[in-house]
Amino acid sequence: MIDVKVAGWVGTVQVPDFAGLTRYDADFAGELRDTVVALADDSEVKVIVLRADGEDFAPDLAEVSPPADRSATWRRVFAGAKGLYQSVAFCKKVVVTEVDGACRGAGSALVLCSDLTVAAETSSFGSPFLTTPEANFVLAALTMRLNRAKAWAITGDVLDAARAEEVGLVNQVVPRASLRAEVDALADRVTAMPLDGVTMSKMLLQAVLDAHGVGRDFDLATHYAARRRQAEETEGGPR
Repeated sequence: MIDVKVAGWVGTVQVPDFAGLTRYDADFAGELRDTVVALADDSEVKVIVLRADGEDFAPDLAEVSPPADRSATWRRVFAGAKGLYQSVAFCKKVVVTEVDGACRGAGSALVLCSDLTVAAETSSFGSPFLTTPEANFVLAALTMRLNRAKAWAITGDVLDAARAEEVGLVNQVVPRASLRAEVDALADRVTAMPLDGVTMSKMLLQAVLDAHGVGRDFDLATHYAARRRQAEETEGGPR
């Protein structure tokens, strides 16, 4: 399911789509996390590209909920300090997401955790806060500005590509036909930085994330999930 290629200092991670994360597929999430960690430790890699080869980066799904038992596996793979989202947000290498089509749920959470995002003009971004408790609000506030992040979390609006670029969620919007070429060109530009420079730059960024409480916010995921599950059981579903 996960295809990995390393060439020219770029590690490309290609999957059909990332909807498995929204479905809480622990095997897929664990493999993706381990892949990101392995590439981060690879001395021949400076940039990690997350790419879906299907029509959508993370398509819409029927209503899903986090596991009711809040298991150790869920914390380890999704929500914990060594889970997937932490591994992407605090990666030692530059992480680039290439988004085409719908980006919903965990797909938008990955975008928030990554360093750079290039999107096709036809792409759109749904709020991850409706279904993905690991989605980090502090990251959203740092990326989009607080008032925009609050609006996205509260209203759950879907942002088209132009709006996503305007609010800072996306770095670049390009024609769909040239998306892959533009991502490859961006990755090539990043690789011009010495490996030590990449690592030091990411350490600086991680210090900023730590100072703003990003790590602590990830750790609140289980509490969010428990409250959401309770609301579904007592009120007939999330409002």
